[in-house]
Amino acid sequence: MAESRHGALAPSSENIRTIVPKNLCADKSSKFGRVVMALWPTKPALNLAQRSGLSERGAQYLIDGKRKPNARAALAVYAAMLD
Repeated sequence: MAESRHGALAPSSENIRTIVPKNLCADKSSKFGRVVMALWPTKPALNLAQRSGLSERGAQYLIDGKRKPNARAALAVYAAMLD
């Protein structure tokens, strides 16, 4: 990557056309949340809530990184990765 005149890194020509899914580039999600969104792209909070016994709001807190994932949520994600 080349330096711009303001000191920030400018994007290289090889990265400009990289396609990133819209739901994976959200800054408000944690690493756990990005995994959940990759597993269940439509309604990730609802899917996580149903599989782990949480409320949908509680699952959204985990996805956003406002709460740490508990064992039930981690196990639900792990089981979905093995399927």
